[in-house]
Amino acid sequence: MDLAYELHDLVRTLDRQAERMLRPLNLTYNRYLALEIVGEHPRVSGAQLARALGITEASCSALVRRLIADGLAADLAEKGSGNVRRLQLTENGELLRGNASHALGGAFDDVVRRLGFDPLRLAQTIRSIHNELKNG
Repeated sequence: MDLAYELHDLVRTLDRQAERMLRPLNLTYNRYLALEIVGEHPRVSGAQLARALGITEASCSALVRRLIADGLAADLAEKGSGNVRRLQLTENGELLRGNASHALGGAFDDVVRRLGFDPLRLAQTIRSIHNELKNG
C-alpha cells in the first residue's frame, strides 16, 4: 500500500462526493471553494483567488461574475483601480457558504468518527503534513 496514492485517491473521491452533495445547493466544488476563500480572505483580488483555486484568471473572472450576478459576492474595489476586483461575500454568500460547509464537513466528520478517529486530531495531523510539504 502506497500512502501517496491512497491520499490522492481519497482527495479524488472527496471531490466527486462534494460535487454530488453540493449540486442541490446549486454549487460546484470550485464555486464552493471560491466562497470559502473569499469568506476567509475578504477583499481578496480576482488574481489571488485564481491562484488559490488553481485556475486561470479568465476562468476565475467568469466564476466571479457569476458569484456577483447571483448575489453571493460583491466587488468592493475603489473606482479607478482598473480591472482589479476586491471581493467580499454578501449575506447570501455567507449563508450559502455556511450551509455548504456544514453539509460537506458534517458528512466527512461522521465517516471519520465511525472509523474510530477524532476529526479534529486527524485534521491537525493532515495540516501538519501539508505544512511540512509546503515549507519543508
